[in-house]
Amino acid sequence: MVLNLTEAIRLINHEKGINEELIVSTIESALTNAYKKYFGTTENLSITINDDFIFTVNSIQEIVEEVEDDLWEVSLSDALKIHPAAKIGDKVEIPCNPEEFGRIAIHSAKQIILQKLKEIEKNTQYSDYKSKEGEIIIGMVQRIKDDVIYVDMGNFEGILPKANQSPQEQYSQGERIKVMISDVKNNKKGGISVYLTRRNAEFVKKLLEVEIPEIYDGTVKIMGIAREAGYRSKIAVHTDKDEIDPVGACVGMKGARIQNIIKELEGEKIDVIRWSADIKIYIKNALTPAQVNSVVLVDEINHKAVAVMEENQLSFAIGSRGANINLAKSITGWNIEVITPAQAIDAGIVEDHIQRANDLFNENTAKQFQIEELEVSHEIIRALIDNNIFTFDQLIEIENISMLNNFTTEMVNELSTYIDKYIEVVDDSDDKDAEIEEYECPECGAMIPEDADHCPSCGIEISFEEDDEEIEE
Repeated sequence: MVLNLTEAIRLINHEKGINEELIVSTIESALTNAYKKYFGTTENLSITINDDFIFTVNSIQEIVEEVEDDLWEVSLSDALKIHPAAKIGDKVEIPCNPEEFGRIAIHSAKQIILQKLKEIEKNTQYSDYKSKEGEIIIGMVQRIKDDVIYVDMGNFEGILPKANQSPQEQYSQGERIKVMISDVKNNKKGGISVYLTRRNAEFVKKLLEVEIPEIYDGTVKIMGIAREAGYRSKIAVHTDKDEIDPVGACVGMKGARIQNIIKELEGEKIDVIRWSADIKIYIKNALTPAQVNSVVLVDEINHKAVAVMEENQLSFAIGSRGANINLAKSITGWNIEVITPAQAIDAGIVEDHIQRANDLFNENTAKQFQIEELEVSHEIIRALIDNNIFTFDQLIEIENISMLNNFTTEMVNELSTYIDKYIEVVDDSDDKDAEIEEYECPECGAMIPEDADHCPSCGIEISFEEDDEEIEE
């Protein structure tokens, strides 16, 4: 029996995406089962398949003078029709007549083939979509039922449950939609279910990888991400290359890159912050858009910190419905409390600012004091780095800050005020240390400055010896 299944196999491969080898092995298995069901054995069965998917089904029979069992034996005259050189005693392959299988056997083979192909299709689809978990795809809203959006994915229907939808987004039938494959499962009906999402933080991360080449190629790394879908996302980025600003790379010229993602998320706010190995700096950055004066780690073991800021910055730090501070906690992994300087003083957790100022201007520490640690806006820090200023030591050598590139008047004023504040603190401290020594007058007991030549109280003339140990009349 010869079965030409070339077109059928290639059609199934094209339409169903099933591997040709799987199709062939399935058909071969079905023919074997049908043969056994009809003849009761497969010991003398021979199935050959050529490169064009033509199946030949033969029975291996022995040539005898008188046939007693037509399953195992064939007459010489019949054998010579197929094998001209055949002789008594040879075993030859004799084509099976399809009708010999009977209608039941053929029907059984057909059912097995259809069932196997269906299983193969299911397994192929499962493996295909399972391997795509975490990938972004574009589909079309096919229908909406009970708040569940069913998405046409080309050759399959994906499911976008209500829980995986952003609360600020609405879609209509026939609308294009960008989604991420979140999970693939076998369902109770014997098929597979492909679940989609637009809600989790990973979806935003994948959008960034698509939109920003530096993230896609690994030049800029996403170190952390937190999201409250529909309201705000925070992304912490870092690069090992000094010449690249990781935040600027993500935001793009005039915010073009990040605006594309905000548009895709229907206006959801996105904060791209600079990651830092210094947890104080990282927490300060994470509380953007609030301006933080300082961060105190009150319990490093249990990851508890306090961020000190002016009262007018508290609302920015907390955010609408507490979203900003919750995201800051999530992305840093620290429990953060925000308080004012007055509250910090009452709680006894404020750092000694005079000591901080002294450290700031100390020859050894000033060179190590990084620009990122300055308590100024992120715009100023970014602009300083763009001007190749990385330490406070470099900053105080600048004679005219207004001559720096990309510095607005407001930025110049803020930075100048910050520098003057710390210089003033240090100067006050130095003045106290430089006070003139005084001595007690031997006549009246009043205090006499070291550089005086008479007592300001009784008028007695005095002089100081070089060793400053005696006072003579």
